[in-house]
Amino acid sequence: MNQTQQQIVVTMREQQKRRIDRRSKQVRLASLILLGGILLALSIKESFKDRANEDADAVFEAKIGLANKLAKSREKAQAEYADIQDREDSSRFKYQFMHDRHHHHKQQKHGSSSSATNDFDDDDDDDDVLEIRKLLKRALTKRPAKFELALGEYVKRHKVATATNKKQSEEYKYIVYVSGGNDGYGNRLPGVAMAFLWALLTDRILLIHWRDTFPNPASWGKLFQPPDGIEFDVDKLRDSLSDKILQFVPIGSSASCNNAGNGGKKSQASSGSGLACALVVREDYQKIAQKDLNKQYPEKVLLFKSDDYAMPLLVNNEHYKEDVKALFNNREANVFGHIARWLLTPSAKVQQTVDRTMESLGKYNFGMHLRMQKPMPAGGDKGVKVPDPEVFFRFARMRAEALGFPASETIFYLASDDARARERATLYFRKYDLTVRFMDGIKFGNDGDRTSVESLQNAIAEMRVLSMCDEIIGSYGSSFSAVAASWGAITKYDIRADGSYWNTAWNEPCWRFASRGHNSAISDAASLPYHEGCHEGQSTFKDWQKSNWNKEKSS
Repeated sequence: MNQTQQQIVVTMREQQKRRIDRRSKQVRLASLILLGGILLALSIKESFKDRANEDADAVFEAKIGLANKLAKSREKAQAEYADIQDREDSSRFKYQFMHDRHHHHKQQKHGSSSSATNDFDDDDDDDDVLEIRKLLKRALTKRPAKFELALGEYVKRHKVATATNKKQSEEYKYIVYVSGGNDGYGNRLPGVAMAFLWALLTDRILLIHWRDTFPNPASWGKLFQPPDGIEFDVDKLRDSLSDKILQFVPIGSSASCNNAGNGGKKSQASSGSGLACALVVREDYQKIAQKDLNKQYPEKVLLFKSDDYAMPLLVNNEHYKEDVKALFNNREANVFGHIARWLLTPSAKVQQTVDRTMESLGKYNFGMHLRMQKPMPAGGDKGVKVPDPEVFFRFARMRAEALGFPASETIFYLASDDARARERATLYFRKYDLTVRFMDGIKFGNDGDRTSVESLQNAIAEMRVLSMCDEIIGSYGSSFSAVAASWGAITKYDIRADGSYWNTAWNEPCWRFASRGHNSAISDAASLPYHEGCHEGQSTFKDWQKSNWNKEKSS
């Protein structure tokens, strides 16, 4: 027995001793509770003897009360034991995993490269670390049990509300997510997720009004399929919902309550039952952060227009904070990710593209997102304000090497809106005998390609593929890679215009408008946990203007 094995044996013995000690304490606790119950019962029994002439019904009720007390004491003891056991099991799992990996790790020989600069560390210990990283990601993406239960209850409620019985639909309240016609998907999807959490916390039904002004728009149903068989697309539910509901639901490009007599902010129901429709926009962020939303918005229908991620305002609202913690295992971060992995189920067509792309990738995948056809942040002229693409590639290669990704089993996946980025990536990674892959069927144009349904479906597919990578590096200020990272519970890196980089340290989407000075009445975004503006304030805009490598016309 070598030294390592001896250490493992010693550690196992120590853990076994600690488990025995814990259980001994638990047994003593349970015994004390039981003894206390017995003494209490005897005391009450003697008291009953002294009061033998009292009414028999009173005696019976006292016995019932005693039984209830004993039952509650027993339940409390069991709950305390279960909590201790859960913590013990968690600790034991972590140790056992490392123990099993030490004794059962499969010896793998990775291919080597002739390039001296391509010596990724391939020894077994580093492979263990990489496998642990994959295990961690699976743990982070596992659906919390209470959230699972809440989803089950919501699905039942949604199916009843959207059944063919129109009269029945009037018994429910609704929140309708209304997208901006020209908003990118990285801006829309966080708003959809927030609307769903709002529905979950306030017993509303989510509907989605997915309106595009693109030349050939892709409907919600062409991008996503109904999870658990429930339909969100309001256009597909118009035969199921009552006219009293539909009168306030937008048609076409409208984003206001149809009957509104005061600018579309609120609308009076034709039945005279009070305010029945309200439009919730960016100026309402302070209410979302502070108010009881059922009292603030008693309307039957809420139209929630958002191209932003203001989720932290909602989850830190004192009226809902504890409910959110209960739903997501006492955590407030990565709420978007958990919701996205259920709500944003890719359509069959999109999923086929995802599956085909993933088949071309490797055991370890490093995702890269380069946004080059739009100024980042938005503003100024249409000249691209991004660093040279090689900055992204060099960082990705160095990061993969630092993590110990084996070169022979690692694929660098590039998502970009510019064909020149692909050309540069091919040349760069070939120089180091590394493999870079792209998604097939991508078209390029100004500000990306939004001219066909297929291209819009590919955008969702690329976002999903990025979310399934092991690491992500993205374009600073782009919500596309931010959403992908949160979808996959990845803490991404951002490349800035000056070539510097930073790690977000969390995996929630950023908040665009908080960093642009909108709605100054609410608290500073920095005061909220894990909540960061996308652009870190106006000063960053100048940095983006400095980089102009791409202004020259390609030959």
